Order: sequence, then structure tokens, then C-alpha cells
Amino acid sequence: MTPCFSYRARDLLALLLGACLLPGCVDPKTVGLETDDEGSAESSEGGQTDGMTSQGSGSDSGGQTEGSDGPETCPPIDHADCVACECIEGEWSCSSDACVYDCSDHACGDACMMCPEGDPECSSPEHEGVCTTDGECVGVPPPELGFCEGALAPGFEAGLSEAGGCSDMVVYGYDAADTQAVLLVVDDGLVADAVASGMPVHAEYEATDPALTLEARAGQQVTAGECQDVPVPGVQVDETWRPTAGTVIVDVVPSGSEGVATVEFVDLVLEREQPGPGPLTVPSLIIADVLVGWFPG
Repeated sequence: MTPCFSYRARDLLALLLGACLLPGCVDPKTVGLETDDEGSAESSEGGQTDGMTSQGSGSDSGGQTEGSDGPETCPPIDHADCVACECIEGEWSCSSDACVYDCSDHACGDACMMCPEGDPECSSPEHEGVCTTDGECVGVPPPELGFCEGALAPGFEAGLSEAGGCSDMVVYGYDAADTQAVLLVVDDGLVADAVASGMPVHAEYEATDPALTLEARAGQQVTAGECQDVPVPGVQVDETWRPTAGTVIVDVVPSGSEGVATVEFVDLVLEREQPGPGPLTVPSLIIADVLVGWFPG
């Protein structure tokens, strides 16, 4: 095929030589124009792409930085765990529907809301407490020990393997770790009577008799301070249980200027001073052969 040349053949000679053979007669004017159009299009696309990327990044970064398009933030707030709050247009909207204000229908240990100390009739309780078995909302339970179940559970007396005593008279039984104990103080001169008469003395009391001071304890080193003439560090009594019923039987056998005491507790009913668990019963506990009548120091 013979190429078709116009009067601008010299201007297009290099282009024609590079193409070697043309598929048809091409107007030299259109060749230059096509090349310019494609270059312009590519340039335009590149510019548009660059522009869009730059504009998008700049718009996003600027919007997040300035916060013009984001939600309004709320100031920090401190509320109880049972209160649910939602930030709406820069203001908190809170609901206390999940909070417990009346423990009467709730189990011991459930979280509840209570009035601050000194204001028992406050209109909006805001302090977190704990429900007791009596349906009361009280403050933080004693540390290290069970609150609702109590550290002294039924049958605890079986672990009181140790015993001690002194004066006229103090007798106590405690566990090997000294974390649980039953302590009895009898202010009735039984040791003096036994020593003076040289005969054993037997006495029976109601657990609530004014001559007795009777309590069960739970904590750390609960009897370490008994029968001591100086303070003992580390004593920590977290639970104190007092008797409401039962019988206490005391026998003292004289031994020189002192005595040996055996104490039996029968059907002892104990109630904890701290709110929480209900009463527990000690069917039988014997603390035997305890040296009494001697005085510390």
C-alpha cells in the first residue's frame, strides 16, 4: 500500500518512519491532535485523581480535628454501677432503674443504694451498700470474711481444737490458726470458792445470764490478747457473735491455789452483731481441763 502524503510530509517524516507501515491513509493533522487529546485526558485524570485524594484526606482530617461533624462530647461523670448513662447532644441522660433501693425482696449480698451517714432519710440515696438477710442496706462488709454466709458457719465448733484460760475466770476455745474462737468470762467467784473449800464447784447458767460474758469471734489472732498483761499487736476481730439462748455448765476442780475448769455449752444460739447472716446454733461444745485461777503478770 502506498502511503498518502500531504504538503506537511517533511514535518511528519519522523513519525511515519517510526510507524513503518500504516494500516490506512491517515490525515497527518489528526495524528497530532489525537496525541494531544490523549495526553490532555491522562493529565486531566491524573489531576482529578490527585485532587480527589488530596481533597478527601484534607476534608476528613480537618473534620475530625475540628469536630464540626462529630457528636458533642459530655463532661466526665461519676455514677454508681447500677446507673446507666448516655451522652446525648453534649448532655448526660441517666437512668437508675437497675438500682436497688429496697432490700426487702432481694437476697443477702445484692448491691443496693443507701443514704450517706448522718442523713438516713435522704431523698436520693447515692452510696452503694449491700443487702443483709434482714432486708437492710448497709455499708461495706468486713474485709477478708464472708458477709452473708458469715465466717462462722454451722459446725465451726468442731474446729476449736485449742484451749486457754486464766483468772477467776476466763476460758476460751480456738482453732489452730486462731481465726475462730468461743470466749467465756464468768464473774461469779467460782475458782475462789473451789480453792477456799477444797471441793469441786458446779454451776449452771443461762447463756444470757448477767454473770457471763460470752461471745464467738472470727478474724485474725482473735484470742492472742487474752490473759495478757500487755497489748498484743495483730489482733483483728471482724465478726462478733452474741448468745440469745442456751445453757452454760461450769465445773471447777481446785488445784492448789488455782483451779482446773471444764465448760460445756448446750444448744447455744448465736447472733452476729454485724449485719448479714442469720443466727447459728451450737448443739454442744466442751472446753475441758483448762488451768484457771492464775493471773497474768
